[in-house]
Amino acid sequence: MKTKDLFSGFSLTLIAILIAAGNYSCSDTEVMDKTVFNIYYSGMTDIGPSMSGVISSPTYKGGSPGKFTITEVTLNREVVTNDIFSINPDNGSISIASKKETPTGLYSLSISCVSAGKSYRFDNIVQINMMKPVPEGITVEPNKLQVEYAAVISESNEEKLPTAQVKTDGNHVSIRRYEIAKSEYSDCFNISQSGEISIVKGCERLQPGIYLLSLKLTTGASGEDEGIFENAIEINITSKPLGLTYRPDNGKIEEETVQSGQTTFTSNAPQLKGSLEGVNYSITNIVPPTEKIKIDAGTGILSVAANHGFKAKEKFVVSVRVANDYAPEGVDFNDVFTLEAVNFIAPIENFAYPDTEGIQAVEMEIKPNEDFKGDEVSFEFVELNPVLSGALLLQSDGTIVVQHGNNIPLGEYIVKVKASNPKSILENPTVATFKLSIKENPNFFTFFHYGNNLGLTPVENHADQFRVAANDKLSSIHPKPASTDAKVPLKWSLKTISQTNGTTIDEITGEITLAGLKAGQTGAVLVTATAGEGKAAVSVTRPVFFNYPKEFDGILIEYTPFVIQANPKKKTVSASAVVTGAEADNIIMDYRRSFNYHSFISSHKKGAPNATEGSFLATLWENYFTLKGTTPNFGSKDPVSFFRNESNLNLPLGYVDNQNGLSIVVNPEKWIADGEYANGLFFGQMTYATKSEGNVDGSKRQIFPVVIWFDTKF
Repeated sequence: MKTKDLFSGFSLTLIAILIAAGNYSCSDTEVMDKTVFNIYYSGMTDIGPSMSGVISSPTYKGGSPGKFTITEVTLNREVVTNDIFSINPDNGSISIASKKETPTGLYSLSISCVSAGKSYRFDNIVQINMMKPVPEGITVEPNKLQVEYAAVISESNEEKLPTAQVKTDGNHVSIRRYEIAKSEYSDCFNISQSGEISIVKGCERLQPGIYLLSLKLTTGASGEDEGIFENAIEINITSKPLGLTYRPDNGKIEEETVQSGQTTFTSNAPQLKGSLEGVNYSITNIVPPTEKIKIDAGTGILSVAANHGFKAKEKFVVSVRVANDYAPEGVDFNDVFTLEAVNFIAPIENFAYPDTEGIQAVEMEIKPNEDFKGDEVSFEFVELNPVLSGALLLQSDGTIVVQHGNNIPLGEYIVKVKASNPKSILENPTVATFKLSIKENPNFFTFFHYGNNLGLTPVENHADQFRVAANDKLSSIHPKPASTDAKVPLKWSLKTISQTNGTTIDEITGEITLAGLKAGQTGAVLVTATAGEGKAAVSVTRPVFFNYPKEFDGILIEYTPFVIQANPKKKTVSASAVVTGAEADNIIMDYRRSFNYHSFISSHKKGAPNATEGSFLATLWENYFTLKGTTPNFGSKDPVSFFRNESNLNLPLGYVDNQNGLSIVVNPEKWIADGEYANGLFFGQMTYATKSEGNVDGSKRQIFPVVIWFDTKF
């Protein structure tokens, strides 16, 4: 099997390369808004001069974006002009064409785009770390590893996987830090701080194939220089053929008659799970037997040529053998495709859609006209307006589904759909054209804000957060909605998240009555505002936060804001703590226990770092201990402790910085699992003591002074 072109769209289907798996976002509304518009680019790209490639088109939530332009390029925060980067105006993919003489450093791209008829500019949403090569004399031995797939996915420790070692030529350079350049598979590989590269056993996302890994190395040659070691090692995960799938796994061919003339058939190429080196396809059996069905030995495509003589109602079930270099005798896959002969495949007739009028943000279905006819028809959009591409889904029967909550701008759109079947003429395909009109939905709105009682402005840049003064009563605050762009009255509802059981909301006014929060805690609720009823209803949901400080021995610790809005791709440093009743420099504090995470995305399971429940925090805890080279301890505070990581503060997920005003530090590229960054709330109890007391772990001064809100838009 050949590796794919390393920089062909930065494809990661088989090759784990330099792109960090992650998302930058474009947004003009809050993350919890169900009508939010977000664009997600791949994260930090580590690349070296003379390397070229493409950062793939962004994914998005909400209305489809278009009219992309690069508005500014900076190198190490200084504006530069160059021709290294270009952007596709239609789909937003970014091409990189660097040269040997390209200056190294951190490039940041600001990009504008248009969605829902609005223009957006997003500063520094794409970052490219142009790194100089590591000094000569650094090698990996061996620079190729080969391992059986079965051994990789096995969680048994009986069979050890091969490893490789980063080495230097003599003593001319020392390596101070080792990292694997980020990719969607980078967490399936590990490199120790002694330079040993290994494969993480049990990582089921690894499939048979060749993975090219690049390394980020920090050397002591020139003032702690960071460089990239391109394609440092090739790891070939091998296997016999494990699975063969045709999609679809059935087809029809029309019998040959005077009326139909000669007919033929060609299947799609199958998907093979297994190594592709030396792959060879052959037919082992057809029931009933026939020699008219052929297979391409290199691609697995099934075909039937003219003059086959098949009669209507005949069915042929095909079994296929696949051989490769690791199973030259081949593996049989039985009954993987069925071909049926029919007396007639109806040609496409009367294919059309009615002109349709819809309401802003409301779902609907648009079906082909009732007199539409045709067998074995496939459908696809033609020249679809980019504004519609995220909101319209085309189903297998030709039905077009307009999704609820879509951000299609008001106006009229021409939609074209092509229908094809074995009787269609490719040179003159059948295309239906209709007009889609989107009318105003009086219920449509995008935000509401409660504001805060901390004096934070502008309120739209901060979470909705309210503090109950120490020793005061919960009834001292009654948060009410302060602003919204809704044009009709809203109906309010509430769901408690943390430490707020019993909290209620007035469904007419939106006023919140706080309950359940105890002194020393920080809690949150999810508030939903709904405009209208039925299909035309529009809802927006946002978290609202509460902090109730508590004094211990006359010492009070507060953070403003107490909601730390953190982008998990970037380093975040909170405001320093305000200490009352003691000298701030005389206080030590650390995360201690009761860690909990509430996720806003279904792919990350909420809860404590409990391995048996497979929580998001459990994955992060395991990643920490793996990097540290020790056995995971899911009951430990170490992954977020300052004092357990004082010698290497880049290792933990985050910590209380006891050297800088007790600010909270969130380390970048740590809060990610299964290729998706954190989008949710992290709560954790801290303990504090005076320096003379020293024992911060055993302190009875236990508080939840902050909550960390993760979202890539921050």
